[in-house]
Amino acid sequence: MPPASPSDQQPPPAPDRGADSAPTLAEAVGGPRGIIDSAIPTVAFVTVNAEAGLTAGIIVAIAAAFGLVALRLVRREPVQQAFSGLFAVGFAAFIASRTGQAEGFFLPSIAKNAVCAVVGLLSVLVGRPVGGYVMVGFDKRYAGWQEKPALRRAAVWATLVWIAVFGLRFVIQGLLYLAGETGWLAAANIALGLPLFGAAVLATFAIVRRLAPPVDDAVPVDDAVPAGDAVPVDGAAPAVVGGVLLADGEAAGPAEHGSAEGAEPTVRRPGN
Repeated sequence: MPPASPSDQQPPPAPDRGADSAPTLAEAVGGPRGIIDSAIPTVAFVTVNAEAGLTAGIIVAIAAAFGLVALRLVRREPVQQAFSGLFAVGFAAFIASRTGQAEGFFLPSIAKNAVCAVVGLLSVLVGRPVGGYVMVGFDKRYAGWQEKPALRRAAVWATLVWIAVFGLRFVIQGLLYLAGETGWLAAANIALGLPLFGAAVLATFAIVRRLAPPVDDAVPVDDAVPAGDAVPVDGAAPAVVGGVLLADGEAAGPAEHGSAEGAEPTVRRPGN
């Protein structure tokens, strides 16, 4: 058969990065646009509250969140992050209106971080780190992570990363809340928001890539040939299977290779 011409040869397919593909920091936080969008309602609230009072600050913050959603809809951009921001701003504004204090705008965020840190810590203490349940949804290598020590260790480390994130937010914002520092609360809310979230995502992916085992491309165990079954060899060199020396592509069945361990291999040729 003549060799294939260069024009008939297809280039090898590009490697599939799959679960090994880690996001960049910009991708993790939605790019500069994501950081700006998350900061606008908070900055608007603090600025207007300082100049015109709490009620005006609440109205402007909600209006800014609605404006971001409308802008993304008009430009046909993803709106999930904008809707999440709208819900968070609306709930924070409600708490601020009920407490009558500008610091109340940041109470939901402080409480959320405290709860997440406690839940993460408890999950590690009971041996069921929540990081494992999250990672199995993104990386098929983490299936059955509860029974595999290496994967359990990765899940613990990933959970500890997020415990540190939520704990740091709670401590810093909680102290600023008690001190009544609304302006610094806003600054901390922005700095410890998406930028810190993006850094934690990168750290989590680094843990996943470092501690997760490589994807096994071998034949699954369920598909492997059971011991004693025929092993078809088409055109291959003679091979010893179960104590029987095969030749000319013949395969040995259970009755043919049940010889005792250590016995001399039996040579079988076609026609014997």
